[in-house]
Order: sequence, then structure tokens, then C-alpha cells
Amino acid sequence: MSKGLPGDKIDLLRRQSLNVCEEPGVYLMRDESGEVIYVGKAKSLRNRLKTYFTGGDGRYQIEYLLNRITSFETIVTQTEEQAFLLERDLIGKYKPRYNIMLKDDKSYYSIRIDERAEWPRLELVRRTQNDGASYFGPYAFGAELRNLLEIIRKVLPLRTCSDSVLYNRQRPCLEYQIKRCCAPCCLSVDRDEYRDLLRQAVSILEGRTTATIRELTRRMDAASEYLRFEEAAAWRDRIEALSSFNSSHSLVTFRGENRDVFGLVRAGESAAVCVLLVRNGRIAESRPFVMTDVRVSDEELLEAVIDQFYDGGRELPGEIVVPRELENSSLLEAGFKGRYGVSVSVVCPQRGSRARLLAMAELNAKHAFDGSLTRESQWDRVSNALVEALGLRQAPRRVECVDISNFQGSDTVGAIVTFFDGVAERTSYRKYNLEQQGSPNDFASMYEVVYRRLKRGAEEGSLPDLLVIDGGEGQLSMALQARDKLGVGVEIVALAKMRTESELQAQDVSRKPERLYIPGKDTPLLLEEGDPMTRFLSRIRDEVHRFVITFHRSKRAKRVFGSKLDTVPGVSPEMRGRLLRHFKTIEAITEASHEDVARVGRMTAALAKKIVLRLRKV
Repeated sequence: MSKGLPGDKIDLLRRQSLNVCEEPGVYLMRDESGEVIYVGKAKSLRNRLKTYFTGGDGRYQIEYLLNRITSFETIVTQTEEQAFLLERDLIGKYKPRYNIMLKDDKSYYSIRIDERAEWPRLELVRRTQNDGASYFGPYAFGAELRNLLEIIRKVLPLRTCSDSVLYNRQRPCLEYQIKRCCAPCCLSVDRDEYRDLLRQAVSILEGRTTATIRELTRRMDAASEYLRFEEAAAWRDRIEALSSFNSSHSLVTFRGENRDVFGLVRAGESAAVCVLLVRNGRIAESRPFVMTDVRVSDEELLEAVIDQFYDGGRELPGEIVVPRELENSSLLEAGFKGRYGVSVSVVCPQRGSRARLLAMAELNAKHAFDGSLTRESQWDRVSNALVEALGLRQAPRRVECVDISNFQGSDTVGAIVTFFDGVAERTSYRKYNLEQQGSPNDFASMYEVVYRRLKRGAEEGSLPDLLVIDGGEGQLSMALQARDKLGVGVEIVALAKMRTESELQAQDVSRKPERLYIPGKDTPLLLEEGDPMTRFLSRIRDEVHRFVITFHRSKRAKRVFGSKLDTVPGVSPEMRGRLLRHFKTIEAITEASHEDVARVGRMTAALAKKIVLRLRKV
């Protein structure tokens, strides 16, 4: 944990990060005043944020950053490329003090096509203008863009030269000779055919590559049929590059539009709306809203959200994008015009950049719904069910489960897993090497693990709200003894599987109903299969079983496959490996001279003598 950051605050941020999705996107970190102090991108938002709040990622400035963070928010993107571009946009907008500002202020490349020109061409530009031309991009990776342009030029013979060269050529250039330009500068070229080539290039840039891929495939097959395998491989590489390119590389268009995009996700009476604010053609902000007890139609919900969103004097864009047609869209537009004097159009796109923005807004709405509403409401139901079924004093948040594992009494180990608000908290998992060895005694082992866990928890102030024992009545009794000896007030229950008499008679071993042993009750509580509380208890019990078995197998493997050399202090794994590779067996090392052992193991003569003497005594 970083110095200077209160433990409860970093713990809260860490738990919030567990609710973040694993999709690519951008995260914004804010300080106490709400100012954005850091913007970052991630391939997996959840994994990236977890690194901040579980020890940092090794960067020196992280400690200073964490000392000032009070909240964070995320914007989910569909691809890493979108996250890459969006990060730079947001850094330029907020200018966070903890971001490394690049000295190079160049923009990303875009492709410009001016269809008003006599012979339009594809131009690479860094800055876009509202000049009536079409712009495609931006493209985060220059190599990928140049590869795409190379494919277009090989397939579609459009001109590449500047206007000054075009109108001063006297004869066709090399590009014409290698069939990469139709030479409109010098030859008679049909304008309609040229415009058709241009439309094909635009289709590729917009991600509609099916027709072009079909043509490339035909050429590849023809080359392969005539045994021109190198040429066929070249066509294959172009097909793969073109297939990997799609319209998601472009976040938005670059005509400087201002628009707000409303994405909606709904399940029953619960819903989430995410608003993407696009300013000057770029995403500027994301605003998620989660609602419960929604009892109106999707159209009515959207109309109400849109009306209330701008009710507080919020800036109105020129366009509002919605996921479905609204019956009262004309009334909304007239209302905005009458109240604010601003002309706003409400649109429901089916394709193009607006549709891609709408898909991103709905993706963010979905993750807002899953992260803040679904998980919380599910845990509320489970925790309330635990209170009612077990008679707990309060709804539990931190639930831990204990299990023991051994093999005929040897290599006995214990383990505890932790779930917070129904989510596994793996940084709090614990392993225990136990004193109980030599004979299988699960009861004594359970007592030891519970005693050690509760003793440390009482000292550190980190006791669980509920402790679940993987076992039956005997294991529960030992856990209660450990708790009572320490005098702590942790509530403990035991979860066990059983087979009913009818299942035993029918030899049906597939169904094993769960039973819960509760202190003070004579008979166990039989849990209903499929009930949310049963599923949670089974999940936490299965998780601790997996964890303790993995630990047990690791410990046992070290003992079984270990070497007598492990008992000699000072022998590193590298030395041990060199000795075993050369001598093959421990017996051969025992019979060797200490000089040979020192030479082969690359160690001191004193350590070699110690090894030989130790092995000969064993």
C-alpha cells in the first residue's frame, strides 16, 4: 500500500476496480476537487486498474498519483486502437498533470479525398479542415495505414501525384508502367470508370471490403493454379491485411460535428443509459446513468432521459443520436428550439460513424449496468438471504471459507479464500502449513487454521463478517472452539454435501444436496438447488477446495520430487541442477571427490566438502 493514502480509501478504490469490465478502454483518475489528474489506456480495464490499487505497477510516479486519487471513471472502447486514439484526445482536453506530455505535438494521420477535384486522389494529412472534402481516420499506427494504402494502390490504379505534377506531365510515369496508375495526366481516361475506382477505395476505407477481397482471392487462386506460388503468397498477404482492416479503426468523422450519443441497456425494470459527448468530431466525455424501478417503455425512458439531461442548462449539440426511433422526436426537437433557441435533430442511424458511436455508447451502458447494478442487486439478494437463513446479526460483506487438504496425513495444509460483496478477493487468499502431520486429523487441523486466522484478524482489525467451514458438524465444533478461545464475535457456519437415502439406493451419485450446519440448531439446513444463496456458498466452497488442493499438490510434489541436496544449506538451485545433470544420481555425487563436486557445481571447496559429508551420513 502506498504511503500517505488512507487504507480505507485505497480499499474502496480496489473494490470498485473489481466491478470494472475486462474490455479495452480509457480510464480517468480524479482528485478531491474532481479535476482529472491522469488519463490512461488499457487492453483490459479491470486488470490495469487493479495494478494501481494492489501494489502499483513499478512506476515511480504511481505513489504520488495514488496519494491524490479519490475516484476514477472509465470509457469502454471496442478496440485497442480506439482506446489509443481516445487517450490522446482526452490528454489533450484535460492536460492531466501526471501524464507524460509528448514533445511531439503531431496529430495522427487521416486520409483526405476531395471528390470535387477533376481526378480525386487519396491524400495523407495530419490536420483536418471543414473544407468540404471527406476525411477518413484517424489512424493510430502509421505502418498499418501505409500497408492499407499500398493495397489500395495495387488493386485500384488511382493517381498519387500532386496537382502540380498532374497538370505538367508530358508522358506517363513509372506508376503507369507498373499498372498502379491509369495516367489521367496524359492518357484518355473514362471519368465514370475513374469515379467507380474511387468509390471502391472509399468502400475499403469505410470497412466494406467484401468485393475487393473477392477480387484479390480470384487473383490468388489464378496465380496458384499456374504454380506462381510467390505471387499467390503476395496476394494472400494482401487479403489478410485487408481482412484485418475494418471500420472500427475510425472513432468518428472529422467534419467538426457536435453530437450526444445515447446508448441504452435494459433488463426488466432496471436500465442503464450512457451518454457519449462528441465535440468537434471527437469523444470528449462519457456519462453513465443506472436506474431501477423503470416501468415505462424504452422510447418513453429515452425521451425522459434526454429531456432531463439538458434540463440543467447543459450544452446542446447540433445532433442527438438514439438507438431506436422515437415517436415524439419532432416534439423533442421543437421543445429544444422553443426553450433554448437551438436547432437540434434527433436521429437513429443504421450505419456509418454514427452507428459506430452508438455501438460504443451501448457497450459502455452495458458495462455500467453489469458493474454497478446487476452485481450489487445480486449480492443484496444473497446477503439478505444469508441473514434470514442463518440468523446473522447483520448482512455480511466479507465472507471467508476454510478447507483442509492432506494425503494420508502427510503434507497437511490449510487455505482460506475471501469474497467481498460476492466477488473473489484473491489478494486476501491465505495458505497455511500446519503442525498436524503424520496422521489424518481434519478436526485438529481445522482448529489450527481457524485459530491462526482469527488471532491475526483480531490483531490487525481484519476479521470476516462470516466464516464458512468446508466440512460437517465436527469441523464446525472445532472452529467454534477456536473462536471462543480467542473471544471474538465472528459468525461461523459449516457447509457439507450429503447423499439422500433414495439416491444411495438408486446409486445416483451425481446429485449431492448441500446442507448447512448452523450453531445452536440440532438439524442442518437443507439448501435448495439453484437458489442464489446456495450457488454463492457452493462457489466459495469450490473455490477454496481448488485453492487448497493446488497448494497441497505443490507441496507434495516438492517433497516427492525433491533431492537430498535440498537439505544442504548454501546449495542454490543452479548448483543442484549442474550436479544432477553431470552425475545423474545422488549416489554418484556421494561417491565423487569433493574436488570434482566443486568443479562441476562451480562452488567453493568448503561447500563441496559439506555436500559430500552430508550425503554420506544420510
